[in-house]
Amino acid sequence: MASEPQFLPPPPEPAPLSPVPVVKPDRPRRRMGILGIVVISAVVGALAGSAATVLLAPRLIKVTPSGTVVAPLAPITNTLTEESAVISVADQDGKAVVEIKTTISSPDFIQTEQHGIGSGFIVRSDGYIVTNNHVVENARQLQVILRDGAKKFDARVIGTSPEDDVAVIKVDAQNLPALNWGDSSALKVGQLAIAIGSPLGQQNSVTKGVISALHRFISIPNPSTGQVENILNAIQTDAQINPGNSGGPLLNSAGQVVGVNFAIEQAQAGPGLGFALDGNAARDIANQLIQTGHINRPFLGVTYNQLDETAAAANGLVVGAVVTAITPGSPADRAGIKVHDVITKVNDQSIDDSHPLKDVLRQYAPGTKVNVTIYRGGKNQTLQVTLGTHP
Repeated sequence: MASEPQFLPPPPEPAPLSPVPVVKPDRPRRRMGILGIVVISAVVGALAGSAATVLLAPRLIKVTPSGTVVAPLAPITNTLTEESAVISVADQDGKAVVEIKTTISSPDFIQTEQHGIGSGFIVRSDGYIVTNNHVVENARQLQVILRDGAKKFDARVIGTSPEDDVAVIKVDAQNLPALNWGDSSALKVGQLAIAIGSPLGQQNSVTKGVISALHRFISIPNPSTGQVENILNAIQTDAQINPGNSGGPLLNSAGQVVGVNFAIEQAQAGPGLGFALDGNAARDIANQLIQTGHINRPFLGVTYNQLDETAAAANGLVVGAVVTAITPGSPADRAGIKVHDVITKVNDQSIDDSHPLKDVLRQYAPGTKVNVTIYRGGKNQTLQVTLGTHP
């Protein structure tokens, strides 16, 4: 069910844009309707050949010179508060968060122009910026604005991964402030989460909350392809996410990027729930785009649903990825994997909510031979599969 995200067009600028419905797919554990993701004109590109934006420390320690005699240190008192952490992240790390303005041309004969606003963050001082694919998709012109507003740069797309909603763009500049990636696998529910971006065009706005949940499964339809993209390992946060936050960073209290903001679940009243792409997956994709300009994605050839412990127990199965369809002639087909098999391991890595099959497979290059453990008829068996290249 891996497919491309779908987004609907926003109202014309300068009016604020409204959320667009996102449909929650059926899955074994439970259904949660994603009622909406907010789209700015980067995604309008999917519908009208346009681009849009979806709503989607330790500090320096002085070291004494060698040879200096110092007295024993007194006990350390940690006076870091949530407020001071947010202030520090906003002041220091917010310098590397940028506003991205897009210009797209309407595909109709009138040749009208549409504009969108999204967010991004600098990951290398020589001008590489990470954002969402839907922010830059189909844009004919990109402008990057730094926090102070005094510096504006034209940007070009280095590479995109629509399936993951990640893109890398670049500006010609040096010595820019850059953010560091954190380890999203170490996230805990309840820890501080800070979102920085340009919601509703208000540059470098900061919101705070907590990590509300991990390993969320949501689905985004793409009207231009009719397909649905499943995000299997999304981070949920109550840090407020609004139109224009798409592509901006979700940060921990040390100012490290642990997620890339991309969507909200619209509530009937109140701000709704925010979602971010998993930081570790986004980091790996961005690094590959920077190095090669494209994603060399391995191909197994299965469509599947992820089973957690509750869903597995309810269906008399085990935790893993239950296969719902096989691509004829694919590596999975040739290896003997069948519909209703549950893939429980790839080599020694177990498949679970923390390690979805798609994220585990991306660690391997096409052509790699892997051992795939499946659960079938109450028994485990291991099949050897040579991964192909994703179409």
